[in-house]
Amino acid sequence: MATNRPASQTRDAIISAFNRLVLSTRRARPPVGQLLREAGVARSTLYKHFDDRDSLLLEAMNGPLSIIANATMGNGGRERLVALLDHFWEQRRSGADVLSGPFSARLMRALADLIQQRASDLDRNDAIRIAENQIALVRLWVSGETPATASELAEKMIASAQAQRTAFQLGSAASATAPASQKR
Repeated sequence: MATNRPASQTRDAIISAFNRLVLSTRRARPPVGQLLREAGVARSTLYKHFDDRDSLLLEAMNGPLSIIANATMGNGGRERLVALLDHFWEQRRSGADVLSGPFSARLMRALADLIQQRASDLDRNDAIRIAENQIALVRLWVSGETPATASELAEKMIASAQAQRTAFQLGSAASATAPASQKR
């Protein structure tokens, strides 16, 4: 099982194996033993690169979260967002706990980081508000609470993020002119 590959290649191999298993097993957190076999690494190597399976899941979600951040912050990629939403729909049973369980807070913070990188005019709190809204829109959609096509949801996500961003900018401008006694 030991290989002499650079750490970055080992990390990439683990993430790739994780993604393959998630897609083939339709489980957001495949069994560690199966992951070790698929990646061709030892347990100690896995935990050298990732604290736990949730850390690995968060790293694997970086690509999809980047697609959401790009599209919702006006950096293009609407078609990629639609394709991603189609994928989420296909994986909705296994992804439900990712979007609504304890892991969802970590997912939201990671999306907020990506949004803030793409929109320097937003402060951290506003990036968190937008990220929480985006995760909620997807969670409600995959649960069947808010039926729509992937294309319709993508439009709603983009419009919602743009509206929030505009509102936060207006709120910041109003706050800057408010007397100090009104600020908390």
